[in-house]
Amino acid sequence: MVLRTMRAVRPGEVPIDGGTAVQDHPDRPVFRGNGEFDYACVQCGNVLAAGMDPAYMTRRVRVRCGRCGTVNIAAEISVAPARRQRGGPR
Repeated sequence: MVLRTMRAVRPGEVPIDGGTAVQDHPDRPVFRGNGEFDYACVQCGNVLAAGMDPAYMTRRVRVRCGRCGTVNIAAEISVAPARRQRGGPR
């Protein structure tokens, strides 16, 4: 398996139609598949998803690490805010 490091969710970054999976036990990945990549926490290196195909690890998938509590996202690009900022142009 190839290990990929996820990235931390940036402040104000909200998935439009996604949620956050919570890792209950630090020794068990939240997701398990038949792909070639394992995804690890950016902060502590804990494996959060094992054997996943990148097509399933989109910007809608967020995982809270069971070891350090960091919210991780696998996507390389930022997620647009779900709503416009208050006081901005309409």
